[in-house]
Amino acid sequence: MFAIAEDGAKIWYESVPGPRPVLLVHGFASDSRRNWTDTGWLRALAEHGYVTVDLRGHGQSGKPSSGYTPEDMARDLLAVLDVVSLSTVDVVTYSMGGIIAWQLARIAPDRVRRMVLGGIGTRPAAREDMLRVQERLSGEDLSACIDGMAGSRIEGSAPVPVLFAAGDADEFAADAPEPFVSLGSRNHFNAVSSRAFKQAALEFFGS
Repeated sequence: MFAIAEDGAKIWYESVPGPRPVLLVHGFASDSRRNWTDTGWLRALAEHGYVTVDLRGHGQSGKPSSGYTPEDMARDLLAVLDVVSLSTVDVVTYSMGGIIAWQLARIAPDRVRRMVLGGIGTRPAAREDMLRVQERLSGEDLSACIDGMAGSRIEGSAPVPVLFAAGDADEFAADAPEPFVSLGSRNHFNAVSSRAFKQAALEFFGS
């Protein structure tokens, strides 16, 4: 299924209904399948309901040459939520997805109840780090996304209740603020599959 963004880009999504749906936003150079399906997240959330999205430039979504700022991609998420008629969701993100969801909660705080942000700290997204991740995870040219996201960060007070989670060996999330859940010895590339990550999110959403 596809939602149409404000600039006409096609944004792929999958939606499974449930009593308390969770929006899942993947990281840079990944997609919904790798971040959420292959790691067991969709099974963990099946009873809650979920919406999983491929960000523009990634996976099955369109790959336009522009529109990659955090606000642009946050508005893509709003387009998806509108199409599936969800007024409010909980949100789980990983890595770059956290910056986008933070912006979503800032521009539309009534649409987000709580957020769990995995694999992210407060330092700005560095171009060299994104290039390194692209080289490891993707054979695609993601330069437009790098241009749009480089220098972006989560900043200001949390727009909604938020929980951070990261592996202790995750150099990209070394400055993750409180409230924080440690995912043990995991690093940036394997923490997303952590059972502790799933448990922390479900407990946070249920409280």
